[in-house]
Amino acid sequence: IMDYFEVFGLSRALGINTATLEKQFHELSRKYHPDYFTTGSEAEKTQALRTTALLNDAYRTLRHPIHRVEYLLELEGFKADGSKVPQALLMEVFEINEQLEEVKAGTASVERVDSLRAQIHEKRDQFDTELRYASQQWDELLKNGAPEPKRKQQLAKLTEILSESSYIRNLERDLENAN
Repeated sequence: IMDYFEVFGLSRALGINTATLEKQFHELSRKYHPDYFTTGSEAEKTQALRTTALLNDAYRTLRHPIHRVEYLLELEGFKADGSKVPQALLMEVFEINEQLEEVKAGTASVERVDSLRAQIHEKRDQFDTELRYASQQWDELLKNGAPEPKRKQQLAKLTEILSESSYIRNLERDLENAN
């Protein structure tokens, strides 16, 4: 079975031109759309539906930078694990969670909510920057044909960043839902 990168004829690089990806998606979608196979055999109709579903899933995953990283890690046998988070981040998350409880209870001032939102956004931006940089490093390793141990090391780094950033994304979601 083809992986999502192969569907679009891409290497497993993380730096994807999303405009090109979208253009390819539309071209392939038109080519394999089930409407073009209405007079075909049952096997052709079924294959058109399968191909369309695969295209949709691949496009949805690869167009989003975080989902793209998660997918690559999964393909390479890595999984983000939130249990290995540095103590300093856990303390920070704990403090933010306490403030979030005030927001949920309705006892936090507007200023407090704004301050909390800014704090969470700043932390998320920091992780996004780290993830972008680590993704670029992965692409360089891939392009230069780096040996497997070096690539595995970089995948582990991506996994770590993703694991840590998931805490912040959850806090961000909780704050938006509490407000």
